[in-house]
Amino acid sequence: MPVPTLQTDRLVLRALHEGDLEEVTLHAGDFAVSKWLVPVAHPYTYADAQEFLAMDRAGEIGQLWVITLDTAFQGVISVGKELGYWLAQHAWGQGIATEAAQAALSNFFETQTLDTVHSSYFLGNERSARVLYKLGFREVGPSVQFSKARGQEVDARSVALSRQDWLRANG
Repeated sequence: MPVPTLQTDRLVLRALHEGDLEEVTLHAGDFAVSKWLVPVAHPYTYADAQEFLAMDRAGEIGQLWVITLDTAFQGVISVGKELGYWLAQHAWGQGIATEAAQAALSNFFETQTLDTVHSSYFLGNERSARVLYKLGFREVGPSVQFSKARGQEVDARSVALSRQDWLRANG
């Protein structure tokens, strides 16, 4: 099922299209980005991006959006059982991940019945940790996850956000 286009004060979140795959390949292929992600290999190829699009179209990812600012690609965000996101380096440190996640989570909790969304971050990724805690996620505990880009197990923190906590904080 196609995702609705979401708008925030600065951003537009829209469906992933074939025309986005070069940007996805370029930015997901940046080790500074991919080293913080569980499922993204390094190097990341155009064929990997095509597979990502196919998974999205098959409904295997949850609700997935491309994040744009003034029509320019900033990154990708998805929400389902888990919240996942990544930004191109040029988009770091501008509040884009938080703003996009607020829109995606708001849409998710308005349209879906799942009561809890999970996420995680690798230790050392303090930017992502700040985003998740700002959104109201609470720590579940330590975990170890395999990073395809690093080719090894990495210490992580698992977090969760309940519908009740989201609604309490966001009306």
